[in-house]
Amino acid sequence: MSDSTEQKDHDTVVNATSDAESLPSVKARRPNRAAIVVVVAMFAIAATGIIGWILLRSRSGGAGQPVPTPRSVSAEQSPSPNTAEPTVTVAPEVIQRAGIKIELVGEQPSTETSTSASTTGIVQANAYRATPVVSLVGGIVRRVNAELGQSVARGQTMAVVFSDELAQAQSRYLTAQAELEEHHKHHVRTIRLAEIGAASKEELEQATTKLKSAESEVASQRQRLLLLGLSSQRISSLRSSAQVSSEVSLPAPVSGTVIARSANPGEVIQADKEILKVANLSSVWVIGQVYEKDLGRIRVGSGASITTEAYPGRVFRGQVSYVDPTLDPATRTAQVRIELANPSQILKIGMYVNVAFATLGGAESTVPVVPSNAVQNINNQQVVFVATSNANVFAMRPVRLGPETNGLFPVLEGLTVGERVVTEGSFLLRAEWLKLHPNQ
Repeated sequence: MSDSTEQKDHDTVVNATSDAESLPSVKARRPNRAAIVVVVAMFAIAATGIIGWILLRSRSGGAGQPVPTPRSVSAEQSPSPNTAEPTVTVAPEVIQRAGIKIELVGEQPSTETSTSASTTGIVQANAYRATPVVSLVGGIVRRVNAELGQSVARGQTMAVVFSDELAQAQSRYLTAQAELEEHHKHHVRTIRLAEIGAASKEELEQATTKLKSAESEVASQRQRLLLLGLSSQRISSLRSSAQVSSEVSLPAPVSGTVIARSANPGEVIQADKEILKVANLSSVWVIGQVYEKDLGRIRVGSGASITTEAYPGRVFRGQVSYVDPTLDPATRTAQVRIELANPSQILKIGMYVNVAFATLGGAESTVPVVPSNAVQNINNQQVVFVATSNANVFAMRPVRLGPETNGLFPVLEGLTVGERVVTEGSFLLRAEWLKLHPNQ
């Protein structure tokens, strides 16, 4: 019994010893499991953050997210494809409602060129292209078919005159024709008689002379009718006194514009009376008085710039075509004539204009100008809004301007002649720009 008891005690000691030896290995494995748990937790947290970020971004750009109502006017600081200038975009209906208007940048002579001569002048018709409508017969004016300023074509009937002189000229023509026919018959008979010896050579010569005289008289009377205004067709068809007419039509000698009218229906006129005057106004003259001290700067063929208050910001270019060799002793001036094109006949006869002559060997200097209502002020900077190739987009451009004169600003920097700028409605574009950029 004691032996069995001792055996149990020995087994108990052995088991306790073996458990004691195995305990350090168990404690060694526990730290490894904790590290795995920590790593797994960190990965889970990172994955959760990534998934949340993806979902948030997809919601901000996807359907179902509330978006603000689009504006009809928006401003962009980013440069447009063709320019680095800031732009303002306007919807078409806003442009129409606001009455936005666009005008071209004009030009005017520069005030910095004090060496060039200048004067004032008066627009006149080009005398080389003005032709009067004259009645070569006296009589009574029946009709005048043209008004002042009316455009007419060459050959168009301008007036009709009732003339007894014309009727008498036609009667003389008919008489000459009858005599020519009679002399022609007599000449033919004389030739036949001379062939059979029934008429002498002298009689034949007399008949021939009378025939030639009759032919000359008919030709003279025909030319007279042509000068009086009858057409060749009308003269050729004149065969009897029943066809004689007392009315002569006066055609337009050239195509152009009626610039003068000096007769009315019912008026009695004399021969060679001017009824109307027609001028081709595609080019005009400007006559200016140049002081003696400035004549040395002007030559025939040199350039000149014409401006007028009727068309501010526009310059018409011409050439000096005549310098009067005689001075006016009272004013010490000489007349200078400038010939220039007159597009659409916008320069009117009698209009006062300003003339700036080019310097010898040079050209007259001009500067761009813009209307005052095209200029706006943003943060103490003068700007204009320039139209782009897109009808709804306008570029905001800073400019440097000179002093205002007659509602126009000379542009020293920022614009060139011919560019398109907003005039009426530019304040709306300024207001929208400031509304969208309150801190600028």
